[in-house]
Amino acid sequence: MKNITKALVLSRQANAFLKEEIDRHKSGAGIVGVATQLVECQNQIEEMIVQLESGHLPPKNQRLRGMGHMIADSWPINSQLGDSLLLAEQAYHIAET
Repeated sequence: MKNITKALVLSRQANAFLKEEIDRHKSGAGIVGVATQLVECQNQIEEMIVQLESGHLPPKNQRLRGMGHMIADSWPINSQLGDSLLLAEQAYHIAET
């Protein structure tokens, strides 16, 4: 699988997990993060998906960043959502067009 395809698959999967967690938070049963963090992550993941689908990625030093630091600093280490977001962000950063 080309690395851009892998990044797209991982980003879509992370976005689905994010939507589930946002719904849990809306019902008062959120597991990780806070609603504002989750919405920020969702916005970033959705922008990553747009870039990956278009095939026009910015130079590596100008790509979206920040989820990894937030997750490492404030989320439980065994978070499936956190793992999914980290994998998506890493794959996005190494993707080549």
